[in-house]
Amino acid sequence: MENSKIRGGTSRREFMQQLALCYVAAHIPLSFLGCKDDQPTFVGSGKAPYKVWEEMLMALKTSPDHLEGRMNALIESKDAEAMFHFVRDEIYLMPTHKTYLQNLGTQLKWGLKGVLRSGFATPREKAELLNKMYQAAGMESKVVYERTDIKTEDVPAYFFRPIQRHFGLDISKQQWKQWKNELEVKGDSEYEIPVYDEGFNESTDLAEKLWELLPEKETLNKYPFDFRWDNYRTPTVEFILNGETKFAHLFDPKVAFGALKNDNGGKTSKADPVLDNEEKVSISISYRDSIQPTVERELVFGDWLATQLIGNQINLSFLNGLSLEQQAFTPIGSLRTFTPALAFQSFDEELQVMEDNSFLGNPFTLDAKVFDVSGEEPKINGSTLLKKPSIDLQKKVTALKIKAVPAHYPLVKLHVTPTDDHGDFVEGLSTSDFAITDNEIQVSALMESNRQTPRILILYDTSLSMPKAYYEENMDTFINALDQSILEKYPASFITKWKTPSELFIWLLKASKTDYDLIIYATDGDNDDSYDETNAEIYKNGAPAIILNVNDEEGRHKVETFAKMADITNGMVLNAKDQEKTQEAIMDYISKMEIPPYVFTYYAVGATEEHEAKVGIDAHRIMERDRFKFIDDKKEIGQCLIGLYCTINVGKSTIKRVLAGWDPVTQRNVKPDYSHFIAVKNTILGGATVYIEGEGPTVSAALSDVLKYRLTTREWGEALMEDDLERAKEHFSKGGYIYHPEIVPLMAPLENAVTKSSTTFAAGIRMAIIKHRIGVGESTSTTSFDYLPSSNYTTIAEASESAFKMTLQKTAQFAIREGHFYPTNTLSELKDLKLIERQKAIDDKWFQEKRDAFTNPYYWNERIYRGDGNFKIFDAAAVSMAFWQIDQKTGELLGILADGTGGGSNSIEEQLKELNRVIDMYMAIFSAMGVSNLAIGIVATYGKTLVKLYAIVTEVIIIMDPTGMDEKVMAALQELACNVNKEIMFFALGAVGEVFGNIDLLISLMGGSGLPGTACG
Repeated sequence: MENSKIRGGTSRREFMQQLALCYVAAHIPLSFLGCKDDQPTFVGSGKAPYKVWEEMLMALKTSPDHLEGRMNALIESKDAEAMFHFVRDEIYLMPTHKTYLQNLGTQLKWGLKGVLRSGFATPREKAELLNKMYQAAGMESKVVYERTDIKTEDVPAYFFRPIQRHFGLDISKQQWKQWKNELEVKGDSEYEIPVYDEGFNESTDLAEKLWELLPEKETLNKYPFDFRWDNYRTPTVEFILNGETKFAHLFDPKVAFGALKNDNGGKTSKADPVLDNEEKVSISISYRDSIQPTVERELVFGDWLATQLIGNQINLSFLNGLSLEQQAFTPIGSLRTFTPALAFQSFDEELQVMEDNSFLGNPFTLDAKVFDVSGEEPKINGSTLLKKPSIDLQKKVTALKIKAVPAHYPLVKLHVTPTDDHGDFVEGLSTSDFAITDNEIQVSALMESNRQTPRILILYDTSLSMPKAYYEENMDTFINALDQSILEKYPASFITKWKTPSELFIWLLKASKTDYDLIIYATDGDNDDSYDETNAEIYKNGAPAIILNVNDEEGRHKVETFAKMADITNGMVLNAKDQEKTQEAIMDYISKMEIPPYVFTYYAVGATEEHEAKVGIDAHRIMERDRFKFIDDKKEIGQCLIGLYCTINVGKSTIKRVLAGWDPVTQRNVKPDYSHFIAVKNTILGGATVYIEGEGPTVSAALSDVLKYRLTTREWGEALMEDDLERAKEHFSKGGYIYHPEIVPLMAPLENAVTKSSTTFAAGIRMAIIKHRIGVGESTSTTSFDYLPSSNYTTIAEASESAFKMTLQKTAQFAIREGHFYPTNTLSELKDLKLIERQKAIDDKWFQEKRDAFTNPYYWNERIYRGDGNFKIFDAAAVSMAFWQIDQKTGELLGILADGTGGGSNSIEEQLKELNRVIDMYMAIFSAMGVSNLAIGIVATYGKTLVKLYAIVTEVIIIMDPTGMDEKVMAALQELACNVNKEIMFFALGAVGEVFGNIDLLISLMGGSGLPGTACG
C-alpha cells in the first residue's frame, strides 16, 4: 500500500467526503483510478443514507485490493489463467511456522477467509484457494502433490515478492453527484488526508534509537530461518482445461501457466488432507473484592477456534437489564447489577452463529454478590428475585413499616415489614409487589430476603496469638456448629464468614458498611489499629456486633478494646472461652432481635444530600417513607469490587491484563480503596472490545467493515425516518454492534512488510483491546487501546543477521500509529528522555541506586527488573514508568504504559458542567441539521426523530425539578449525556454530513437489552 497524499481530482475529494460519514480514511493513504462520465453503476435499495452506504459497499468490491471481490469477478470470467496469476502473483506467500516450513503441503493458517482478508497464504492455502476458484467456475480440479527439486537457495525468492496492492475506485461522476445529493453534502471543500510517518522516517528513527541501546547485538538472530522445501509435498492444482490435464504451480514465477515445475518427468501424487489450524483462543473475565483481594474469581469465560475470530470481534459487555425506556431515566450512578457477556460479533455471520459463539456469566452486583441462575428463577442468598406480582396478596397488607439504613455509599439497606389486619406479617410477596423510589427516582432494588431471616456476618482473627479452640480447623468447627444452631430455628438464615488480620476497628468498619443484620467478631484483642471517632456514625448505622472475647481476657487494654467495639456498634461482649455457652448466648441474642421479613438493597445517587426512601404497595394504596443521609467516607471501603481482570490464552501462551482497579502484582503494597472501586464500576459501564486479525485487512476490506457496521442500524434507522417509532424501538431493543473506526489504521497490516530481500509477518494471531472507562464520579473519561503481545512478528531474510533489526524497524510502525491516535502513549512518555536498557541497568547497579526514589517499587521489580525474554528500555531517571519491550528472539517492539497496556489512552476531561451547555449542545445539532425548517430532507428527518426519541437523557435534565439534587448527581447526568459518545461533541458544530454521520452512534453506544451477541454500552 503506497504511502502518498491525495492530490487533485474532484471525485477523490467527493469520495473522501462520503467516507468521512463513516469516520474512517482520515489517516489512510489511498490511490484512485480515473472517473467515468456515464450513469451510476451501483444501485442500492431503501432510503439514504443506507442506500448510499450499500452502494459504497458495492463500489469497494471493485477495488483492486478487495481480494474477495477480485476473486468473485475472476470466477465469473472463467478465465483460468487470470485466476492462476491472481493466486500466484497477488497473494503473498507466508511460512507455516516462524522458523521453518513446517507441514507446507498440508498446513492452513487462518483459512481462506483470512487469505482473502489480508492477502497472505501458506503454500497449501494458495492451492486450496485456486482449487476453490476453479471449481466455482465449473472446472474440474483438485489439489495434488507435485514432485519438485526446489533448492534451498531458490526458496527465499518465493517469499520476497513485493506486491503493489492499490486501493482504487472507478466510479462515474454521476454516481458521485447522486451520492452527494442523497446525503445532502454541500460545497466542494478540499478533503486532504493527513499523512503520518511518511517515508517511515519516524518509525526508522525510533528503531535506530532503541537499537543503539541493545546489548550484545552480535548474539542476536540465533535462529535463522530454515528455507528447506519439502519437494515431495509441493501443493499444486491439477485441472482440466479444454479437455486437457493442466497444472498450476504457484511458487516459482518462472514456471508457465499449465505446467509443472519439473515439466520433463515431473510427477504428482494424491495430496494429504489439509491440517486445519486447531489453535484455540479463550477469554476469561474475573474480579477481586475488597474483603478477599488475594482471591480472584471468574465472572464469564468463552473459548473459540482462532480461525473463527479472524476479522471479527469479542465485545465484553456488562448488560444492565434495563428496558429502552428505563435507560432513558435511570441515573447511571444507581446501576448496581450487571450480567457479563462475551459477545461474538461478525459482520458476515448469521445471528444464530453469533449467539452460539457468545457466552453469558451469572449476574453480579458491584458489591461482589453473584446470582444463582441454575434453577428456573434466579436467586440471591436463597431468595427468589423474579416473581410475578400477587395482587391478591397485596390486598391483605394494611400497614407498612420501613427503615432505611445507609451502608457505604451508594449502598442502602431497606427493612420492610408489611402486616395485615391482625398485625401478622404478610409473607410470600415478591420484589415486583413493591414500588420503591429514592428522592422520587425509581430504583432497581434487590430483595435480599423475603422472610424473617437473620443475615449474619462472622469475622475471626487469623493471627497466631488466637487460642487453639478458635484457630484454623477448630474455628471452622465452631462456625459450623453455630451455623447449624441458627439454621434449626431460622432455616433460611444466611451466614458469611470473613478472615481478618489484627486490624480490629478497620475490619469492624468494613462489616458495618454491609447489609448484614448481625456481626459476630471472634478475637483475642491484639490490635494493630485504633478507633477513629470520625467513623462513629458509620458504626452506629451498621449492624450490632457481638464481640467474642475468645480468651476471657481480663487485661485492661484488651477489655477496653472489646467494650469500645461493642459500644460503637450498639452490640455486646461475650466471654467466649466456653464455646457451648457462647453459642447459647448468641442464639438468645438472635431470638430477641427484631428481624424484618423483607430486606431490600439498592444504590442511591447523591453522596451528601438527604434522601427519602419510599415504599408503596397495591398501586400506592399504602405508602411509607424514611429519611437518611450517607456518611461521606471513602477512606475505608465496604464490600465491593476492587479489580477487574482479563486473561487471554492463545494456544499455550497466557496474556493477563488489569482492565481496571487494583493490580495484585504491582500494587501488593497498596491497600485497595474507593478509587479502585470507582475505576472498576466505570469500566463496567464502559465495556471493552477485543479485535482479532491475521496479518490485517486490506484498505478496501477494512472500509467494507465500517460500511457493514453502518448498515447494521438499518432496520431501526429506516423505521425512524418513516416515523414508525414502535418498529424502531422493537429493532433497536434487540441490541446492536459496537465498532471503533480507529481500529482500521491501528490494525492495518505493516506497510512495506514484504521487500525483495525480506518478509516480516505475524506468526501468531493479532489481538487488540479498545476499552472505555466512563468517568462518573471521576474527572475524566478514558478510552484506551492495547496491542496484545500475541502477534509474534518475525522476519525472514536472506541475510539472517539483519532479521532482528528489520522486525524492530517494521513493528515500530505500530508505536507511531498509537502516538497519532492516542495522546498518552509510550512514544510521548519517553520522548527526549535519557533511556537505559534493563541489562545495563542491572550491570550498573541502577536498580539498587534508584530503589529509594521509586514511587512504586513493586512495579519496577515486577514489570521491568524481572526477566521474561524481552529487552526493556526505560527512563533512566525513573520518572516515567512507560517502557519499550523488545522480544529478544525476534526483535518485535511493543510500547508498554504504566498501567500495563501495550498501546495508548485518551482522557476526556469533564465537560458541560452547566445545564445550559447541555442544552446548547443539542441546539447546535438541531441548527446544523436544519430542524428549524421542520425537517426538510433526509438528514433533518433522521436527526430530529432520533433526538426526539433518545435524547431523553437531556430532557430529564431539562424537565426534572433539580431541587435536592446535589452537584455530583447533576455532573453524573451531564456526563452521561456528553460522554456516552464523545464524538457528538466533536461534530456538533460541523457540517450537516458530519453531524448525520455521527448522530446514530450516540444511540448505538447507549446500549440495549438483548441476546448474547448483542452489545450494550
